[in-house]
Amino acid sequence: MKRAKKSPHNEIPQGVSIKATLEPTYGGQITRIAWTPDGMKLACPTQGGAIWFWAADSSRPYWECAGHAPFWTSCVAWSPPAGSLIASGSNDNSLRIWDAVARKKLRDLKGHESWVLSLAWSPSVDLIASGSDDKTIRLWSPIDGTAVRTLTGHSGGVHNLAWSPDGGRLASGSEDQTVRLWNVAKPEAPAVLVGHVEAVLGLAWAPDGRTIASSSADGTIRVWEAETGRLVTVIEGHSQGIGSISFSPDGSLLASKSFDNTIRFWRVDTYQTVGILREEAANVLVPTSGIAFNPRSNSLATLGNKDRVVRLWNIDVESLSGKSSRAEQHLYRNSKVVVVGDTGVGKSGLALVLTGERWKETGSTHGRRVWVFENTQFTDDRGRTETRETLLWDLAGQPDYRLIHQLNLNEVALALIVFDSRSQTDPFAGVRYWDKAIRQAAQVLGDTTRPITKFLIAARMDVGAIGVSSDRIDGLMEECGFSQYFKTSAKEGWHISALADAIRRGIHWETLPQVSSTELFQNIKTFLVAEKESGRLLSTFNDLYRSYQLSSGASSSDQLRGDFNVCIGLIESRGLIQRLNFGNFILLQPELRDAYASAMANAAKDEPDGLGCINEERLRLGELRLANDERIKDRHQEELLVLATIEELLRHEIAFRENSADGTLLVFPSQLTRENPELPDLQGKTTVYQFEGAIQNIYATLVVRLSHSNIFAKKAMWKNSVKFSTKNRSVCGIICHETGEGRGELTVFFDQTATQETRQQFEQYVDTHLSRKALPGSVEKRRIVSCPTPDCGQVFTNEQVTRRKERGFNSIQCPVCDETIIFLEAPVTAQVHASVTFDIDSAADRQRQREIARTAMQGKIASDDFDVFLCHNSSDKPVVKTIARRLRNEQILPWLDEEQLQPGLPWMQQMGEQIDNIRSAAVFVGANGTGPWQSREISMLLQKFTQRGCPVVPVLLADTPKVPRLPIFLEINTWVDFRKKEPDPLQQLIWGVSGRKPRAT
Repeated sequence: MKRAKKSPHNEIPQGVSIKATLEPTYGGQITRIAWTPDGMKLACPTQGGAIWFWAADSSRPYWECAGHAPFWTSCVAWSPPAGSLIASGSNDNSLRIWDAVARKKLRDLKGHESWVLSLAWSPSVDLIASGSDDKTIRLWSPIDGTAVRTLTGHSGGVHNLAWSPDGGRLASGSEDQTVRLWNVAKPEAPAVLVGHVEAVLGLAWAPDGRTIASSSADGTIRVWEAETGRLVTVIEGHSQGIGSISFSPDGSLLASKSFDNTIRFWRVDTYQTVGILREEAANVLVPTSGIAFNPRSNSLATLGNKDRVVRLWNIDVESLSGKSSRAEQHLYRNSKVVVVGDTGVGKSGLALVLTGERWKETGSTHGRRVWVFENTQFTDDRGRTETRETLLWDLAGQPDYRLIHQLNLNEVALALIVFDSRSQTDPFAGVRYWDKAIRQAAQVLGDTTRPITKFLIAARMDVGAIGVSSDRIDGLMEECGFSQYFKTSAKEGWHISALADAIRRGIHWETLPQVSSTELFQNIKTFLVAEKESGRLLSTFNDLYRSYQLSSGASSSDQLRGDFNVCIGLIESRGLIQRLNFGNFILLQPELRDAYASAMANAAKDEPDGLGCINEERLRLGELRLANDERIKDRHQEELLVLATIEELLRHEIAFRENSADGTLLVFPSQLTRENPELPDLQGKTTVYQFEGAIQNIYATLVVRLSHSNIFAKKAMWKNSVKFSTKNRSVCGIICHETGEGRGELTVFFDQTATQETRQQFEQYVDTHLSRKALPGSVEKRRIVSCPTPDCGQVFTNEQVTRRKERGFNSIQCPVCDETIIFLEAPVTAQVHASVTFDIDSAADRQRQREIARTAMQGKIASDDFDVFLCHNSSDKPVVKTIARRLRNEQILPWLDEEQLQPGLPWMQQMGEQIDNIRSAAVFVGANGTGPWQSREISMLLQKFTQRGCPVVPVLLADTPKVPRLPIFLEINTWVDFRKKEPDPLQQLIWGVSGRKPRAT
């Protein structure tokens, strides 16, 4: 087989040779590659809608069909075992089944409400799975095209689907950054795999079904243990997002294709790179399956030439998998140890001496501090060296910070829960809360398979004896599952060495994911951590990148810039830095965000009206009570941090926005102090839930999501209670109380006008929310039976109801009014439950994303972070201003001369100062046909955009009589035409300048 010619741009590794190039004659970009299960045929759908078919041994297509033309055909899937049928999906929201033998369409399948992004045909033949941008997965019967089941749970579009080799499980990857593993027999409780920090674009099961790999826009591949969902390995090396991955048939190689225009081959036993192949990818946000091993041979299909051709490669698996490039591989693992407890118990002093520093008097921790406990080298049984880094996270103990705690309790390997040995009243204050908060965070984040070691720590033993008996300590250790107990004094050094040794032994390194990285990536990450430790607060990406170049002596290149960007995401995933959604800023001290978030919550709680809200404008003006050592001195930087903090509170649904006559308010449901006067005599209580976890967080997120549901509207709020109304004006509500540390009670109530449907919908969502957020197994539900007579309302005890039921009665007589109360409840079907949950979740997610986008827009304005330069003739200014306003409504910030140029100053000088930070340009042409590029100065600016690789989009306005001639540097660019209604020109313009492609039509 001939080898392709080598060149600096197309080096082919040893063991890889070109077999054939397949090219559709029309249809545009190819969206997927799909082999038949027997490896004998190949199908490729296109953006133009057509589907092309080849035999594995021929470079000529044997069939092409219209597919979904003129819409995109975005995905296809063959029936097993030999592909007699094929299913296709499209952005016309439908599926189609084709007879691949008779070469004809059999039927249309409709039900999705948005773009069908992914398809997978089960090995057992009897099910087709489809994933959509409507966030659902549907299972279909290929026999008659009926929808068998709808799987809900993802909060973003479902980009990829993959059946396990045995057909028992379905994996789904989503825009919401998660992978879900669905057991077909029990689809209501999928395993949720959390770890990626951007959209999941690719999935691949290992041939033995024991592991599953996922690839992401974050530039990493993650390998998960299929049985437990445990993250095993993180693979780094690509400098941009990874659109697709595929295992070789024998499972010894994993191939990945990235938007960095490379394909990498990885040895599966070590996850070392053993070959790199250049293959230019199209820059599209809709994921494409750009790589696929033949399931029966060592033939690899890849998309090339910007996804317009398919190349078939012969892969010498033995030659590639036998390669070793140990010098290129850097292995490491991270462990997170949290030091927690109530305020003033000595946590910070303990953390200080555990990291090798001398003891000194420390104040209470505000927010969090992160310390390096240890950085060691470990040699495995293959002789490979692995770096192991342990970080101590010292979290604030004040109750005011408890709302924020849940944001920092992810991926905990070991917890030191510290109590006050001097207290004679309640020495264990906070211990149970922290124990439950840590366990709940693991549950919410899907991190339930990794063991968490917990030590109980008595601190400050030098100032007095412990005021409780050993029996109480033993009981607490057994109750909470502590593995060891230490009596310490940071000041005197008592038992510090023993505790440090126990921490080293207590970390289960083998259960933590191993990261396979490159030396370059490790150098970049070391630089970023050093910048953080230097105290640098806020920096732009460009400033950080230039600093790295200066410190390393590296020459700038697109490859290095991409590597640097990926590494920022990797450090961000460890919680050490944070990328802001505006200004291209990197927050190097996200610990400060905790302090500002808690200060906002406290400010809302301290408001004299007791309504738990604060005016956003006051926050942006810096009207917050903060200690001097917590406050950012630079007012502009503080405003940006305030906006980033508001965005984080909205993202985690700790607060929500509400418009008022006094401006926009930030409302904290858990911070109201106004008492509800109705509570003592409140009637209509139907259900009581007892549960454990972070009570205030659970309550706050429930209130926020119900308020954004479009089914229940917030009517009134008080301390620990809220009342909602429905469209038919009936009333329902919840009351929440903490009954102990980490224990709560939530009561549901309705007024007399609430229908049975309303009661079911409301209670169903409360059920679902508690099952997601509370500690597993802690939720207990009890019905309240009361007399429905309006002027009576007699409530019966649980014991009374239980004893009546034990005697076989289904009713009870009211002793006050003689009314008979029936115990029977209307059945609730699973279908109703799923539908209501999905509707509420979808509405709440949409509102959350709108509010996050709104905050990001405020940040863009505050930081002059313009998305697009609007270049136009002055005669077209009125219509361009209208388009600018519409762009702002879509969260695109335009640069418009009359708004941004200061009178009295040279405009070219001002424009020159800002152009490097504007990411794109739109060139408008109107009725007079004169292009703005005919001005020498404007032409120079547009050429500068082009040289920077920024999109420059020519735009025809509605009154343009004909297409004008473009200058040479713009000739290859595609027009946006406002003279047409379809496709929507505004959405096309947004796509051009931001890369945010329009979804379903």
